[in-house]
Amino acid sequence: MDIKQLVESFELRFSAAGIDNARRVSEELLAHIFDCKPLAIYTGAAPSNPTTTEKFEIIKRLEPLAERIEKGEPLQYVIGHVDFWGLQIKCDPRVLIPRPETELLVEEVLTSNIWNNGPATVVDVGTGSGCIVLTLAQQRPDANFKAVDISADALELAKENAVANNLKTGIFWMQNSLLERFAPASCDAVVANLPYIAHDDWAALSPSVRDHEPQQALDSGPTGMELIQILATQARYVLVPGGKLFLEFGFDQGDFVYQSLEKLGYTDIEIKHDLAGLDRIAVAINP
Repeated sequence: MDIKQLVESFELRFSAAGIDNARRVSEELLAHIFDCKPLAIYTGAAPSNPTTTEKFEIIKRLEPLAERIEKGEPLQYVIGHVDFWGLQIKCDPRVLIPRPETELLVEEVLTSNIWNNGPATVVDVGTGSGCIVLTLAQQRPDANFKAVDISADALELAKENAVANNLKTGIFWMQNSLLERFAPASCDAVVANLPYIAHDDWAALSPSVRDHEPQQALDSGPTGMELIQILATQARYVLVPGGKLFLEFGFDQGDFVYQSLEKLGYTDIEIKHDLAGLDRIAVAINP
């Protein structure tokens, strides 16, 4: 089987359907079928001389998945998972698809000084698939973690991911609205990738996002900043003195986030950029 030709044929189909990064999507789809990494489809993981029956079975498996992608369904939902910081995270329409930008948020937490004074207590608010808290728990098994989401369905999926990645201990799962019911000065860090899309901007989102990913995980309200502001206010009381707040936000919200944190009394506020050089992450200290 000529893998290169197969990739190119699906690339043409997906490009014609308006799918972004059509070649990469094609490679990821084939890698899913052959149960390997994308690069490995070119280096021996795919059968080089399949029988006619084997070819038929491969195409039989590929076609229904390719049709879903052509109709705009995100690749990650079609294949059922996404790789995040070395973990395989199951994702489906119950939760937002983890993005590479959120890996940068995790990196900021892992390289911070919150771990310097013994086992830290970290709260992941709006945990969704659990990608943030599970990565942190894998890297810092000495710490204590609480994962919060308002959606029972999201928490169910996050727990499934914990079991699948052998990270069942050290995390307390909690259905809750942001930091309500948390005791004062009860954690060293609050980490959150909350909804930050303004309601009026929802209709302008890519159809693959708007028509498939949960609106509750993206739409924050009229300005897009509602949940971030509430959380930042709550965190002033829930964080210990010197504790840190880590936030992911929209590329055009950096100034607003900075000013909001400053008004709330946070100190040492930093706005970090993503790989495209856009404002994406805030780190601030609770004095």
